[in-house]
Amino acid sequence: MAAALDALQLARPGYLLGGTPDISVYLGTAIRLVHGVLPYRDFVLVQPPGGTLLLSPAALLSDLVGTRWALAMVRLGAILVAVANVLLVGRLVRHHGRLQTLVACGVMAVLPAEVYALNAGLLEPLVDLFCLLGAAIVLDSGALSSSWRRWLIGGAAIGFGVAVKLPAVVPALVLGAACLPEVRRRLVPFGGGVVAGFALPSVAFIAAAPGSFFRDVVGGQLGRVPDASRASVATRLAGITVGGGGDVAVGITLALLAVIVLGLAVRGRRRDASEWFAIAAALLVAGVQFVPSQYYPQYAALLAPFLALSLATAVDRLAGLVRRRVLVLAAVAACLAAVLAGQVVAIEASSVSDPAAAVDAVVPPGGCTLSNGPRMLVPSDRFVSTTPGCTAMVDPFGTMLTFAGDDGAGVALFRAAISHADYLVLTGGVAGWLSGPYTPLQAVVTGDFHLVRSGDLWIYVRDGSPVGGGGR
Repeated sequence: MAAALDALQLARPGYLLGGTPDISVYLGTAIRLVHGVLPYRDFVLVQPPGGTLLLSPAALLSDLVGTRWALAMVRLGAILVAVANVLLVGRLVRHHGRLQTLVACGVMAVLPAEVYALNAGLLEPLVDLFCLLGAAIVLDSGALSSSWRRWLIGGAAIGFGVAVKLPAVVPALVLGAACLPEVRRRLVPFGGGVVAGFALPSVAFIAAAPGSFFRDVVGGQLGRVPDASRASVATRLAGITVGGGGDVAVGITLALLAVIVLGLAVRGRRRDASEWFAIAAALLVAGVQFVPSQYYPQYAALLAPFLALSLATAVDRLAGLVRRRVLVLAAVAACLAAVLAGQVVAIEASSVSDPAAAVDAVVPPGGCTLSNGPRMLVPSDRFVSTTPGCTAMVDPFGTMLTFAGDDGAGVALFRAAISHADYLVLTGGVAGWLSGPYTPLQAVVTGDFHLVRSGDLWIYVRDGSPVGGGGR
């Protein structure tokens, strides 16, 4: 189901070769890296380097096939991630029988947040993958493994998940707490594995620019917490469940909570370590959903496997109260089919614009181009420049976020980037991009550039620079 949904989404207009925001940032960062330009030292990256390293093979291939087709390969790889996550969820509960496996795998396959994050090429499914892999290694048929080697390897898997995105530390803490009765056999190797899993892919970047690494990765994320305006509770609940308006989201949340609470209250066999891990991780990760002031749909994808596992445990216990277990199976299948149908309808109505033709018509190959988002440049094969001294900036939005507390440094960084660029490709006018403390830079653009295209894309060309691409 997960693979089919992801493949169906990629078949929609623009999704395979068009522009979606974050995946272009991560692939663009990997492209910079394989060309010797280091994140944190040479440009801002607000996430740890794990995702960049995973995408480096595609970045290397981009030299042969172009960034446009490298992006397509990364998106196709998301299908494998979707399948792996469902299989790992199933492995954690298969010893409890068919019903629990069906619920866990089914929810993991169709939960909207996970499907959205996979289709958009976001990091959360990769975090899920390494957290589930680590849990599958240390949990043996629901019991905590007695092998220190498994705890070391499992910890390393989850540690690499932290190196992909910091919130992976939450399930790491849950498993760390489970180790406490066996400090030498479990906690020490697990903690060492987590540290190694994070440190090994990160140490070179930290050594190259320790202050910038901390500023970008830690400061950039902490900058998302305080804000005058916060996403509403209903918005967050919609992301966690199956979407819909505020009342719908609250209603679905209450229904899911009722199922989980009632199911866990049913007397029966003693819950094993894998079930306690899922429940504790679900509670903590759900709490994290309400911390940042900004909220994006993919955040809930980190909760998806733990919500799926907790629901599976609850439904399995409630099924014990029903004489005819086949009725429970039918009800579960009907609920999953309803969510699946809703996903298919939403996917069939979706599309993403492909900026390649518009950008190619104005920007020549190898031109030094700056955009307010690389999703316009990577699909257009205009991300890599052959112009000496071209700006290395990858993620302007993340850069603004990182320098939110230091406007002067942020403005200086953008001034330098604009001064080296010959083409600006924006999703709106320059006034919408350079606002607030960056407003003085509008005069730099209007003084040195002229607008050659507006509408869905706004493209500015430096006075005297050639206009016209060479196609692909």
